[in-house]
Amino acid sequence: MKYKTIKLRSGRLGKIRPGHPWVYKNQFLKVDPSIKPGEIISLVDTGDKFIGRGYYNPRSEISIRLLSFKDEPIDEAFFRNRIAEAAEKRKALRPITDAYRIIFSEADGLPGLIADIYRDTLVFQVLTFGMEKVKPLIVENLRAIIKPKFIYEKSRSPFRKLEGLKDVLMWWGEGGLTSVEILEGKAKFLVDIEHGHKTGFYLDQRRSRAALDNISKDKKVLDLFCYTGGFSVHAAMAGARKVRGVDIKEEWCELARRNAALNGVADKIGFIKGDAFPVLKAIRDSGEKFDIIVIDPPSFLKTRESLKSASKGYKELNEAAMKALSDDGILATFSCSYNMPNDIFAQVLKDAARGAGKNITILKRCHQAEDHPIVRAIPETGYLKGYFLRVKDEDAKVDA
Repeated sequence: MKYKTIKLRSGRLGKIRPGHPWVYKNQFLKVDPSIKPGEIISLVDTGDKFIGRGYYNPRSEISIRLLSFKDEPIDEAFFRNRIAEAAEKRKALRPITDAYRIIFSEADGLPGLIADIYRDTLVFQVLTFGMEKVKPLIVENLRAIIKPKFIYEKSRSPFRKLEGLKDVLMWWGEGGLTSVEILEGKAKFLVDIEHGHKTGFYLDQRRSRAALDNISKDKKVLDLFCYTGGFSVHAAMAGARKVRGVDIKEEWCELARRNAALNGVADKIGFIKGDAFPVLKAIRDSGEKFDIIVIDPPSFLKTRESLKSASKGYKELNEAAMKALSDDGILATFSCSYNMPNDIFAQVLKDAARGAGKNITILKRCHQAEDHPIVRAIPETGYLKGYFLRVKDEDAKVDA
């Protein structure tokens, strides 16, 4: 198959990161006007040496996303093989859960595609124009390889607007249930396929939720930004004597209550609608203390330009949480933004500890679950970071 070519600029401006699939619009020379948005092209250097093959969209700042660094056809067999390889990598998860990520975009060599399985229902998102062009082919192969009973497209994201796309929310074929029950270890959860955040559940936090199982017995736990109760339910099932979940949306709190009842721990958990900052202030004013506090907020920053203000927000939040912990309590705190580097996040936690007059020790470093693989050549794939910290009244240096 003959592909049209786009040529990189010479020198520093045209240099791309080895193994990284993104090529920005200022990195290549003038494009042949016959190349259409979404078209598969070959990327070459100034000497016409092949670099990679991917799709092109002039509307996006990331104008080329490479699918392969091999000189191979991008056809039906290519997508079938990529999806099959991704599914094979997740086989080890099947004994512990029936909900996991099948396709993680660039990390699985399919930039612009997210696909999650929830029991018998597959939910996918297409985020780029190039992937939109081959969407029927993608769905056909997902159906053939994953064999879900139902397929729901939830292509709703600000990234689609940047790519020149409208949101798409629809069932492919027969419509399934809006609410799907999944299993995660010993815990069961109802996932709202159509109305839930992202594809419905924070699958990337599976390992961190499981980490609560070993430390929650007889503890009093506060779960901030609780969403549909993932951390709360795990803590209660692990023997926590009392759990309080807090989220800004009442509809999430209501689904969290249903999840607590589903697991037989509704008597241990109270879910309340509220904003984390005033909730923590009220707790501090009342003198109430918790043994474990979980902070798993949505991203505070979308770009590096907002890093300073976001760092301030993370510091204030974690400082307030540390003040609400009993002495020798545990803070499980996270950031889900790639634009918050781990070294900055670690410093924010040190500064929060100093502001709270606490001494912190790292018990555990957290990353996204294994179905969200991190590719060294693509640092953007490693977005989730977190710590389990032991927090003591300050009588020594901050050890973090």
